[in-house]
Amino acid sequence: MAMRVNTFSERYPRGYLCAALILMLPGYFFLFLFPWFAFEGVSVLIAALPDIKTTEYWLTEQGLTVALWLLVIVFCLFFSLKIFQLRFPRVQGLKMSKELAPALYSLIAGVRELTQRPTIKDVVLTDQYELRIDATPRLGFPFLMSNTLVIGMPMLQTLSEAQFRGEVMRRLGQCASGRFRRPTHWIYRTRLLWCKYQDALQKRKRIGELPLRWFFSFYAPLFAGFTVPAARKDELAADVAVLEWLNDRDYFETVKSSAIAEVFLDACFWRKVYQSLKENAQITSDMKKEALNPFEKLEHISGHLTSKEFRKKCLQGAFAESQNIFNMGPVLRVRMENLGQSKLRDVPIVEKTAAAACLGNARENYVSIINKLWRSTTFSSWKADNEKQRADIKTVKALSQKSRRRVLGIREMLSYAHIAKRLRGDPLRSSLRKIVKRNFCHLWPASLNWSGFQRKQKTTPPNDIF
Repeated sequence: MAMRVNTFSERYPRGYLCAALILMLPGYFFLFLFPWFAFEGVSVLIAALPDIKTTEYWLTEQGLTVALWLLVIVFCLFFSLKIFQLRFPRVQGLKMSKELAPALYSLIAGVRELTQRPTIKDVVLTDQYELRIDATPRLGFPFLMSNTLVIGMPMLQTLSEAQFRGEVMRRLGQCASGRFRRPTHWIYRTRLLWCKYQDALQKRKRIGELPLRWFFSFYAPLFAGFTVPAARKDELAADVAVLEWLNDRDYFETVKSSAIAEVFLDACFWRKVYQSLKENAQITSDMKKEALNPFEKLEHISGHLTSKEFRKKCLQGAFAESQNIFNMGPVLRVRMENLGQSKLRDVPIVEKTAAAACLGNARENYVSIINKLWRSTTFSSWKADNEKQRADIKTVKALSQKSRRRVLGIREMLSYAHIAKRLRGDPLRSSLRKIVKRNFCHLWPASLNWSGFQRKQKTTPPNDIF
């Protein structure tokens, strides 16, 4: 599906945007359907009030219609109340106060004076490399949004103050220049909104919210998968929006430095952290303590910030990366073409990080708190996934060895196929075909095959009956 949608968006861009806008409407229609029917039912009741005087009226056709509308009103008011009372999960992070980080709030306020919107209510610090605006409905329905600026601590620790300012300008400018102007931005915001509804309803197991949960569990992933190319176009439009306030060469330094930081964190830093945690039986307690405090370690790493050769290798790796059709973030090569840049030129250097410039004396406290947050959320999730992966590997090895000796049952074959899909991404059909083929060999022994029979006749010496 992703390949077909990507091809459709490239060949027919206008047709794709129209299809995405049409697919966006069922979510709004579903949410506002209940209050609209309740309003229509109330209007019908008000019009029928003069006639509702006798009991014989309820036996007529009009009376039965009014009684049916009464049931519709009760049903729709119930679900409207459920939507109105829906509360969305907060961003897992540390809410930053203006008193402890005045330089950071001053930087954000300076950028907002240029972009004029959106209004930022809170600033939250997380343990991921990210910078995004989390828009949350206040009353359950998709209006009266509350905007939270989510900043990743790794971004502050790997970019300079000027480069981080360019990233903030890009994110705020994306909303400022795109609201109700670009269809891609409307799709982008709605895509995040439906995913937020899905997350909120998955954590609520009440029977009264079952229709809402069923609808968004199917609709939100479908819309998110279909609108990946539109979201990628809006990310590219955000790059162009920055050029209204910033020089293209200066902003290109931000783009390159951000690409270097992402390659370093993914391919080098976090890989070493998790590798050392996997080998915790062979490492010392000091090494384990260092691995469990990655942001403190990242705070004191200066090699990737000052070594020009290392940063050049990371930049070349980012430039050689191909676009993933499942990812809405465009790669460096595509962003360069969008900005009109044909060469990488010099490698940007970070002498003083944005964390040192924007957090000041409170930086050590923020680092220790983010370490605790990482251990309780990201690390705990990784640990559970790692244990599950080890158990899956052990199970699939046992099933594979068993399939070579005897016939597997249906449940064992399905278990093998599902585990193979989780571990290697193999399609269920190919895994089932592979395991059924092995079972077929056991069900039809080689001695019954014609080739095996001929081989047996050749190797068995004839009996001398004389």
